[in-house]
Amino acid sequence: MRKIAAIVVVAMVFLLQSCIKINPISNLNINVNIPYTQQVTVPQVAGDTFGVALPGSGISLSLPTVPFATNSQQYISQYNTAANKIQEVDLDSFAMQVLSPGSQNFDFLDSVQLYLSAPSQPEVLVAYNYDIARGQTTLNLNTITSVDLKSYFIQDTIYLRINTHINAIPATGTQLNTNTVFHMLANLLD
Repeated sequence: MRKIAAIVVVAMVFLLQSCIKINPISNLNINVNIPYTQQVTVPQVAGDTFGVALPGSGISLSLPTVPFATNSQQYISQYNTAANKIQEVDLDSFAMQVLSPGSQNFDFLDSVQLYLSAPSQPEVLVAYNYDIARGQTTLNLNTITSVDLKSYFIQDTIYLRINTHINAIPATGTQLNTNTVFHMLANLLD
């Protein structure tokens, strides 16, 4: 009986060693979320009278494009990978929160779309919300995870543009905090 147990233990050790050789550490995937936070100011609307409903069905309002550093080379180095080892990058989540004034919420919005662009990369829709509940001070957008953003992420700068449809005039100088989280899937360096 001891011989059989010893043979089984030796066989398991050889099996485990062969699995390690088949799956070396250099083939392990990096599966990580990378967060960014930016502040955006809602531009003044002509005829600015806070809270006044707009006639008809409202108007489209594009917030100023906000550039932000990706720090992609830092993340690539931190996770011991390289740009050519990144399999894909997508938008995991995007949220906006009203910072000021304290009385402001998102009731002035009917819909919002988030677009990203980068040097030599076209602008692409990556998130949206077409059904904004009343009284919200934090707004989570639906992400389009099928858009591969690798060629955007490896750039030094990404440009974020928020397009909205408003039904009322927001307070002048409304400050929003945006939380963008990218998901990166990559392989370690050999």
